[in-house]
Amino acid sequence: MNRMKALATVFATSVAATLLAVLPAGAASADNGDGTSNCVSGEICFYWNSEDRYQKHFYYYGDHGGNNFMDYGAGNNVISGIPLQDHAWYVRNRDTGCRIRVGALDINGQWQWDYIPNDGVKRWLTNTADRNDRHECG
Repeated sequence: MNRMKALATVFATSVAATLLAVLPAGAASADNGDGTSNCVSGEICFYWNSEDRYQKHFYYYGDHGGNNFMDYGAGNNVISGIPLQDHAWYVRNRDTGCRIRVGALDINGQWQWDYIPNDGVKRWLTNTADRNDRHECG
């Protein structure tokens, strides 16, 4: 019985170590672009509404869960209580490598996409506004 328990412990430890080795170094929520309210070259910038007060910037691609908009209003530079997932209305793609696609998973398990060129223009998320789940190079 003790041998089985020891084997289970070794197995669980090696699975945990393997998972840690393949996960990215930082969570997507730690990716805040350059940390300012300006959408600079290389960033992908999401907006909660047509104003620029609530924004979320990324240098990388990923899921939107666990990320909140930054509140840049009235000199603030704090994380707001508004989640990015299912709340973005606009995006500006200043990525230097590719266009992006913003996806929303519908109730049938199918992805709906908005394709955003990397031209720096702030664009309405036609298919994924208030339903966005992730963004990626596409």
